[in-house]
Amino acid sequence: MTTDTSPALDWTMLGQSFAAAHAELDSSDYLLPDEAEAEQTTPVEPAVVDAIEPDGTDERRAQWLRTVENIRTYFGHEAADFTPWLARRLGIVQRAAWFENPLTLVGTEQKVAGYRIDILAKTQVGDRERFVVIENQLERTDADHLGRLITCAAEVEASHAVWISTEFRDDHLKVMEALQQHHRDCSFIPLIINGALTEGDRAVFDLTPPPTYPSPEDHLREKLHLALRQAREVHLTLKRLEGLISANPEADFTRYRRLITEAGLWSYYADGVADRLLETIPEERRKQQVS
Repeated sequence: MTTDTSPALDWTMLGQSFAAAHAELDSSDYLLPDEAEAEQTTPVEPAVVDAIEPDGTDERRAQWLRTVENIRTYFGHEAADFTPWLARRLGIVQRAAWFENPLTLVGTEQKVAGYRIDILAKTQVGDRERFVVIENQLERTDADHLGRLITCAAEVEASHAVWISTEFRDDHLKVMEALQQHHRDCSFIPLIINGALTEGDRAVFDLTPPPTYPSPEDHLREKLHLALRQAREVHLTLKRLEGLISANPEADFTRYRRLITEAGLWSYYADGVADRLLETIPEERRKQQVS
């Protein structure tokens, strides 16, 4: 058995030693610095103040998100105003119709098969250039424009036939979808004119897939069309907000951070699900063997 012979700690003596050492210090210079030194050594926390948005920002934000109800306010005449405007901005058609390659303008009001097609363009498809026919209307679709689109697309062997309007009749949407499904060499694409006001009389217009026609026997189809339009609207809204932020660098838009984050997350999740679905569903319907 080992015995500890070291003396016990004298707590009273230890306390007295600390007290004596503390008394020798100049506490006014060391432990409690004066106010001048405190200002030099202690960082001052900046005041947190919300950035002040410039006058009129709320109004401009509301204008960005307001839809254009009457397209004729900006384009009084289809052939003289809207067609030349669109011909100079074929990138809008390219993005809306998901062209793989840019569109090159051939001409406007081109004579094809006894008709005048609004816009004739070209695009690279595979290893060769193909024609693209574009017919537009500033009102509800009619049979005359539909017949012109189909005839001109057949005449020039177009790879794409794009029909742009402010409103599609249900029967015309059914025809366009049937052509899209069964015509293997040409894509028939309907697009709605969409716009959002910016400042004053200026407007930024875009093209978007039209609402689906009623389909009581296939509710999932209608829901997918709705999801498509909503996904595109999210994209457009974010782009408009991006433009507004760029135009007002001194404004505080931090209120939108959570909303933007959640919109991005849902878009990311939806993209992953879409990829899995495309791997599962064949591009063309599998033909069943008839016994």
